[in-house]
Amino acid sequence: MGELIVESYRNSTVNAILEDIGREYKIDTKRDHLQVDSPVEEIKFKYRTYGECVRMLYRKAGVA
Repeated sequence: MGELIVESYRNSTVNAILEDIGREYKIDTKRDHLQVDSPVEEIKFKYRTYGECVRMLYRKAGVA
């Protein structure tokens, strides 16, 4: 199992958050980027897998 993600973001976008997670946790996030980026007012990941983070982001942005 991969490293669990513990991060929080405010006033960002889905793709910017994915890029930051990719840099911080050495994960290739390119395939999960949205073609049309969506804003995210606030989101917190507390010991989540990368897959859980992606699902939470998509839900928050209204695309899942």
